[in-house]
Amino acid sequence: MVEAEPLWTLQIKHGAQQLELSLPASAKVQELQERLQELTGAFVRKQKLIFKGKVLAATHDLAKAGLANGAKLMLLLSDGTAVATQGQQALQQQKKARQDEAAARVRELYAQAKGGALGGAAAAAVAAAAAPAARKEPAIDWAERKRTWEKTAIISLRDLGLSTLPDDLFASGLDAARVADLSHNALARLPPSISRLTGLHTLRLERNCLGTGAAAVAACGSAPGGSGASGSGSGGEGSAGLAWEALGALSGLTCLSLDHNGLEALPDAGISGLRSLQVLSVSHNALTALPQALGQLGALQVLLADSNRLEALPDSIGGCSSLVELSAKGNRIRELPPGMAGLNKLQSARLDGNMIAAVPPAVLRDCASLSSLSLQGNPITADQLRSTPGFAAYDARRVARCNKQLDAGVLLHASRTFTEGAEDRQWSRWAGGGGGGGGGGAGK
Repeated sequence: MVEAEPLWTLQIKHGAQQLELSLPASAKVQELQERLQELTGAFVRKQKLIFKGKVLAATHDLAKAGLANGAKLMLLLSDGTAVATQGQQALQQQKKARQDEAAARVRELYAQAKGGALGGAAAAAVAAAAAPAARKEPAIDWAERKRTWEKTAIISLRDLGLSTLPDDLFASGLDAARVADLSHNALARLPPSISRLTGLHTLRLERNCLGTGAAAVAACGSAPGGSGASGSGSGGEGSAGLAWEALGALSGLTCLSLDHNGLEALPDAGISGLRSLQVLSVSHNALTALPQALGQLGALQVLLADSNRLEALPDSIGGCSSLVELSAKGNRIRELPPGMAGLNKLQSARLDGNMIAAVPPAVLRDCASLSSLSLQGNPITADQLRSTPGFAAYDARRVARCNKQLDAGVLLHASRTFTEGAEDRQWSRWAGGGGGGGGGGAGK
């Protein structure tokens, strides 16, 4: 019977963190670095492992590198910001949940103080602490507002501190409205009557509280009204969140903005009904995936999904035949879907700050209009990108775009325009703090 290979336990100091990992004695230093990448979010190429004053070579096995069971190492990183791992994100969410719980308790005590359960100095102190959360919504003459909207065809409710809207607010008289701006409020739900805005082409809902989970509570913490993610009142009864069935009735909608809402999911049924959509912005939410129904949006030209928790892009994205601009920076995307190669009109793809280690050759070769691919802050290096089959075709388009901008005298961000999309430098200045491996500016 073959004995199992013994595991060595290694202790790694990383800034203020003390990490402990177990690996077989025959494992390579590179395997240790890959494990550290999963724990810290620091890319392998950004890591410098030091043992007894010497930098460990990635190709050596642990024993040859002079390590033994219980060895203590130090991890240094080049300048930049580490990509937050799922564990780190969970800790941040738990911290935020504790803060929200404390705020809710203050509001509860404030309610007791108003009801007389507390008295004297205690009631006054609680009332003062909870005053921002108890801010009253503005008194609005809805009839007067609607008369203005009918004349201008623009529904403007931006930045009014609203947490609810009357259910019948859009029920009649606003068929000709073209734009609705409900952004920068604290709306936890939309009135069902929004489905009656059949002439709408632009709907702005960013910076509200339209999610239904813990992320929505976090989003509401910075919303103007600060009233929480589940609200009722003058708006009547109804479930919190987006009324996707009502939105699906807006068949003429071409622009939808849902940034900063704490959304954790986009339903297939809701997205599939928006066949005229040309611009969809869902950045700064908590999305772990984009719906497969996204591929049914043949008119979509711009998709913005920065700063979410995306692990991948749906393969159905290849069905977005009109897509020109894609931005999914600051996620956890590890690979690009094969279907992306079918995006013949795609000109710009900004994918900085992810975990992409390789680009499918078909994407570089077959995306015939792609001339701007930005992969700064990913494991892939410029050398690896250059060696990918199909890079020559992409590079010819990139250079042609730069030359065209130079000839026209409209070159923007000159210091970044000529980068090939990934980081050129393998190492930069070292620091012993908590800096991570995402460094580098945005490439063009």
